[in-house]
Amino acid sequence: MQLTLKKKKQRKDEAVRSLLSAASASLLLAVPLAHAEDVHQHHAEGAHQHHAEGAPEQPWRVDAGAMRYSEKDRISVSELNFRARRQLSEDNALSLRADYDSVSGASPTGTTKIQTTSGASGTAYMAHFQTVRAAVGADWETSLSPDANLTLSGDHSSSKMNKSSGIGAAVARDFNQRNTTLVAGASYSVDAIDMEIMTELTPSDTATIRATSEKKDQIDLQLGVTQVLARGTLLQLNFVHSNASGYMTNPHKLISVVHPLTGETLTNSPLTEKRPDKRDSNALYAQVNHALGEGVLYSSYRYFQDSWGIKAHTVDFKYRQPITEKLYVQPHVRVYAQGAADFYRSMLAVGEIPAYASADYRLAKLQTNSIGVKLGYKPSSGGELTARVEVMRQNGEQHPQDAIGVQRTADLFPELEAIIFHIGYTKLF
Repeated sequence: MQLTLKKKKQRKDEAVRSLLSAASASLLLAVPLAHAEDVHQHHAEGAHQHHAEGAPEQPWRVDAGAMRYSEKDRISVSELNFRARRQLSEDNALSLRADYDSVSGASPTGTTKIQTTSGASGTAYMAHFQTVRAAVGADWETSLSPDANLTLSGDHSSSKMNKSSGIGAAVARDFNQRNTTLVAGASYSVDAIDMEIMTELTPSDTATIRATSEKKDQIDLQLGVTQVLARGTLLQLNFVHSNASGYMTNPHKLISVVHPLTGETLTNSPLTEKRPDKRDSNALYAQVNHALGEGVLYSSYRYFQDSWGIKAHTVDFKYRQPITEKLYVQPHVRVYAQGAADFYRSMLAVGEIPAYASADYRLAKLQTNSIGVKLGYKPSSGGELTARVEVMRQNGEQHPQDAIGVQRTADLFPELEAIIFHIGYTKLF
């Protein structure tokens, strides 16, 4: 009887530890090293399935997926991703990942089409492009003590004009009979852009090449806590501070120059944009996972603010409900709202040259709403199949206060509608 009770307690402790590990791993997502958001959570779900003597039952976990992101009349993205995790021993694990992205379509340049009072189109000019990106990464997880784990990460991605590399480390420490986990992490990344860099805030038709490459460095520091509040209820809190310096201007974005009274662009060439070369940001994230009968509700809130003046709020809800022993459904709702950057300008008047200016709609005041559903199925052959579809809509200020003359009658914000479809397969063996 004592042996049976002891084994039951071990299984319970392992289940709690697995849950905390998954939560702590999701906190690690705030350190922007991995290009795929789900990798650490996937790693954790099967991380502590061991025999009583400590040998892994199913040391391998493999995840493969494909995603298609399509904006209406704009950008399309196709992505393939692969994850493999090997539990080397009770205290060590190695994870490898690879991604391949193909991006094509059109993106707003930031300029407006209105030329004179007789031209009434407010649709922004588009720039067409096509590129591919490949990314690889690895994590090594090891035990520092019975209650502490260390994760070391490395990533690299490359496209025709951009390369990015990063390293990071995070330590997770269990307390309070493993009902509390503290996480501390840090990462460093460097992004390099290899293309002709034009002089900033100059007419695009006369701008000259000032450099053939630029780079950006970023440091991220993270603190987090995961707490079991009650049976079936888990709380996560995470804080990340980021410091970036270097080239953060988008070389493909422009700003319309208009007459200071009429708002007409006439023959004025748009200017190339310019952003500050430093950016500090803080993000606070909170998530509560709560079991409701056979289902689980995931609710989260994220607050973000930076030295550019952007403040953003994100609210996210998911509810996973089993339909049968092999099938579950998970609806999803997400709302994101942000304020504009201090240097965001929908246009500039002739002769106006501020220190910094950008008409990139992603720096404007905007709101994004997403709704979707995910289906999961566990076939008799093993593993899990998933399919997810999301519909996203983004809108912003169509008539910003800085619009001039005829531009006030135009719809200046390029609204976005997109559909996201993802399929995936997970296998433990």
